[in-house]
Amino acid sequence: MAKNLSGDLQVASANRLVDGAVVFLDGAGQWTERLERAEVARDKRSAEILLERAKTEAFDIVDPFLVAVSEDDDGRIEPLSLREKIRASGLTFAAIAADAVRYA
Repeated sequence: MAKNLSGDLQVASANRLVDGAVVFLDGAGQWTERLERAEVARDKRSAEILLERAKTEAFDIVDPFLVAVSEDDDGRIEPLSLREKIRASGLTFAAIAADAVRYA
């Protein structure tokens, strides 16, 4: 059963400049491609702080923003919106990247 479907939980996301990959800010201030390693803000104030941290760590990424997520009983997080589910899966990006390499 999912918790907090209202969007109270949020993670910081962006795209990496060098390859366009979707990345998430972790608790150590590093950008990771793995959603499960993202730092989760659990209230509005924490989300504001997380976004500010993301902006200060924006040396090799583009336009960080907050993504609403849900968390299940096992602690797994998942984006609430379809758009962010697609971004987090990387499937679209991987297909485009594969075509780009094939036709280069």
